[in-house]
Amino acid sequence: MRFFRAELFFIIMLVLLCGAGLMLFMQYRLIHDLGETYKSSGLSDAPLGIALMLLVAAGITGSLMLLPQIRMQVKNRGQLKIITWMISRNTKDLEQISFTDSLTGLQSKAYFDSALHEYLLQFAKIKHPVTVVMIGVERLQQLCEQRGRDAADRLLMEAALCIRNCTRYHDVLAHMGDGEFALIVPDLEAADAKKMSARICKALEECELRMGHDSHIIRAVSAVTEWNGTEKAPVLYKKARAALQSAIGTSV
Repeated sequence: MRFFRAELFFIIMLVLLCGAGLMLFMQYRLIHDLGETYKSSGLSDAPLGIALMLLVAAGITGSLMLLPQIRMQVKNRGQLKIITWMISRNTKDLEQISFTDSLTGLQSKAYFDSALHEYLLQFAKIKHPVTVVMIGVERLQQLCEQRGRDAADRLLMEAALCIRNCTRYHDVLAHMGDGEFALIVPDLEAADAKKMSARICKALEECELRMGHDSHIIRAVSAVTEWNGTEKAPVLYKKARAALQSAIGTSV
């Protein structure tokens, strides 16, 4: 049976706990062997007994509660890596399509559509959550009219870099055009995905873009849409985009 690093560390911790418990037990036996000699010293062996019981409790708790959780998380991570590899392999037949957005360096909408389809297909088998986070950069058209297309492009490139720094290695981030970014967030519940989108919006606001003597703060609106387990990729994306448009309308 193969042990992962987290499990090995846990086993080492248990061995150390057992060693400490054995030493305490030997000391406890020594005290009892001394008998009256130890009692006449006025010292109590109660703390030693309590320490021994705490060590035993720690070992039992770790074995029955922590170790199964560690094994489950390691197993889920392994499944996620396999699925990510399968998705990459299954999209190789579409290499003739431009999968990279030339402006931001992110994935294109074509790649996003293909990846979303594959993620839903694979995650339906293991019944794990998939969430789509949509992010819309505000006042992009206004900046384009005031500063020109180059300024708007600079803002989009800065926003893309900022968002990418907030994502995980297996998330799929794409620039969908018109200042919209789409993020496939696998194996994360909607509540956690909302926290993630809030962190992204906050990070964007902290990315101050210098333009001559002026500076421009990137402001964005996000929307989180959770997959219901049966929807097809186009339906889920349509819902996610509608949620973003609703959020943009609310923020105005």
